[in-house]
Amino acid sequence: MIRDLLEKVRTGDIGIEEAQEGIIRLLYEQGEDFLLDLHRHRRTGFPEVIYARGKSTDQVLRIVRSFLDSGGRAFVSLVDDEQERAIREAFPQARILRAGSLMAISTSGERPGELGTVGVLTAGTADTPYAAECALMLEEIGARVIRAFDFGVSGLHRPFLGIRQTREADVLVVFAGMDGILPTMIASLTDKPVIAVPTPVGYGFGGGGETALRAMLQSCVPGLLVLNIGNSVGAASAAARILTSIRRRTDGQV
Repeated sequence: MIRDLLEKVRTGDIGIEEAQEGIIRLLYEQGEDFLLDLHRHRRTGFPEVIYARGKSTDQVLRIVRSFLDSGGRAFVSLVDDEQERAIREAFPQARILRAGSLMAISTSGERPGELGTVGVLTAGTADTPYAAECALMLEEIGARVIRAFDFGVSGLHRPFLGIRQTREADVLVVFAGMDGILPTMIASLTDKPVIAVPTPVGYGFGGGGETALRAMLQSCVPGLLVLNIGNSVGAASAAARILTSIRRRTDGQV
C-alpha cells in the first residue's frame, strides 16, 4: 500500500503532503486519547501490546476494538479482572485466552506462520504466571513453546533435566525469583541464546525481585540477556527477534 502511494507521487497523481497523510493513516490509528501503531508487527516482528494498568476499562475496550477492526487480533497486558470481564462481554464471538495478566483476543481465523521454537523455563512454580504470559504471547505470534517449569537450583540435578526437556529449542527464556541463579547456570551449559527474567518472587531482603535482578546482571557467564523484573512481554519480544533473525538466515533472505 505504501508502494502504491509512492508510485502515485512518482506519476504526479498525488502530492507529497497527501502521500504523507496516506502513509500515516496506513501506519497509525488515532483516537481521542491514543495513537495505535498498526504497523509494528510487520516492522519489528512483534505486535503492539496494550498496557492496561492505569487505563480505564472504556479506554481498554476502545483500543482493543480498534486493533480487532484493523487486524483481527489484540493483546492486553497487566489486565485486571474487571477489564477481563468487560472484554469478554464486549467481544463474545472472539477467541480469548488469558495467562497470568496477559490476554490474547482474536476475531481472525488466520494462524501465524511457524516462527521457531522457544524453551520457557522457570526456577519454581511461583514463577509460572510470568512464564505462562511469555509462552502465550509467543504461541500467538507463531512460535512453538516447550515448557519446563520448576527446574530450579534447589536441587542441583534439576536444571540439567530442564535443559534436556528443552533441547529442541532455538532460544531459551528463563524465569527465576529468589536468588535468580538459574539463568546463569543454564547459560553456562548451552550455546543457545538465553534470556533471563527476574520475577518478584521471594521474601525478606530483596525478595521483590531485586536480588534476582542483581544476580542476573552480575552473571559471570558472558552473553546473558537480562530483562527487567517480571517483563514477560519483553522476553517474548526478544525471543521473537532472535527467531526472526534465525529464520531470515535459514531462508536465505537479506
